[in-house]
Amino acid sequence: MHRILILLLCPLLFFSLCFATVFDPRVITKIRHGIEKSLHYIEENVHRVNVDCLFGVVLTEAIMQDVYMNGSHIMDASSKNIIDKSMEIVHKAMPLVPEDKFWIAKFILVPELWQKEMVFKKGNLYSPVRPNYRIIEKIYESENVEIPLPNSDFCLHDISVWTSSLTPKTCRINKDCWDSYYGYNNISSGYTLTHKLLLLQLARARKCLIDENNYERETMKLCSSIFAEVFNGDYFHELDDIFDLFLEQVVLCGYEGYSEFFTNRWLHYILKSQEASGCFSAILTDNLKTRIKKRNMNIFEDGCVDHTTGLGAAALSLYYNFIIKESSVF
Repeated sequence: MHRILILLLCPLLFFSLCFATVFDPRVITKIRHGIEKSLHYIEENVHRVNVDCLFGVVLTEAIMQDVYMNGSHIMDASSKNIIDKSMEIVHKAMPLVPEDKFWIAKFILVPELWQKEMVFKKGNLYSPVRPNYRIIEKIYESENVEIPLPNSDFCLHDISVWTSSLTPKTCRINKDCWDSYYGYNNISSGYTLTHKLLLLQLARARKCLIDENNYERETMKLCSSIFAEVFNGDYFHELDDIFDLFLEQVVLCGYEGYSEFFTNRWLHYILKSQEASGCFSAILTDNLKTRIKKRNMNIFEDGCVDHTTGLGAAALSLYYNFIIKESSVF
């Protein structure tokens, strides 16, 4: 009887620890240093980072703009330094973007598109009832099996071209993209889920007319599924093997204001995983043994990855924003 009770209580205890969101305000300094180090690393490698990395820098700038109060806030000097550094990196990188990726620079790497007032909310997501390793298995299966989905870049390009004027209008989405990414099916796991969310976010950012209630409902469904993946990845000690995906999940759902993605446990995990140089590796385990295929990313000589480092800067910026807004100290 006691053993059964312990087995029942352990997941509940873990669940409560994961949801610990009362931050020591002094951690803001560590977060700021983490962002600055990541941006320094990206700037040092600006000639060879890809556009996915630069998107992380653009999000960092947009998120920091939201908490900058024109010099009236105690953290404004730090926020302004990060904003200026982000702008400088993007300015340096633009002439280096390959011709076949220039549409991303033109239509997506635009900080103004992503600037908004961050409003955080808690209790909106469907929380996992109990740990379920099958959720993790589906991530590995979906990332290692050839699935007949259109490339997400193709779908991002389709939305970008259709909204080139940035005039609010009803958008036409390629049928294959709509069926594959906005539909729900049993293969929606891992990057497929985050790309569904990103496509929806881009459509909204580029002024597609989307009913607000529908947008909230869809993002809640997606981030509920994504949260279940993060929670189970943590519970079963699998986050090291899907670290790049974990950061992408925190960034995209955190950007939607879901407070469940901001916990002491995950913040310190991110900070601990950052290299002294400021960069991040996509996988924190033995790369040869990983069970998930890598995205299109550049792995540098030091083992760090540009895409993951850009995500790391954006994730820490979201934590910075969250703590400033939610802490009574600030």
